[in-house]
Amino acid sequence: MIKKISMSFFVLFTSIAFAQNKSDIDSLYQVKDYLLGIRSTVNVKDWDSVKQHEKVALLYEKAKEYETQYPRWLKTVIHEESSHYSEMKRQLTLILQTLALYKSDLKTLQNKRPTNQEDLEFLNSSIPKLVDSIYYYCKLAEEERLKKIH
Repeated sequence: MIKKISMSFFVLFTSIAFAQNKSDIDSLYQVKDYLLGIRSTVNVKDWDSVKQHEKVALLYEKAKEYETQYPRWLKTVIHEESSHYSEMKRQLTLILQTLALYKSDLKTLQNKRPTNQEDLEFLNSSIPKLVDSIYYYCKLAEEERLKKIH
């Protein structure tokens, strides 16, 4: 009887842990989509300052949540002591800071497109790298999770 109860608790807690890992991985995929949203917003072809202000404001609000939650989610797929963990965390911070600068430029320039090419180049080079890293580590974690289940 005690053996069955302890086995039930083990299964319950491992199921909860796997479900939490799956949830964190899903959240990292949302961060990936969010980053791609930043990139498409700053690279918009048809310029409309009102729409641009709205999109950037929404992205900026979301940035606050992601900046605080991202390290916790990232720990699910990479060890916190890893240099990759530190670098991915740093890259997100730099991207979000650049988004804040872009938002500030939009506000300052009113109806004009921001022309700071360095910021745009940084976003266009950093976002794909971080997206690839997130995708890679999430896939590894997902494969590992599936191995443990089967």
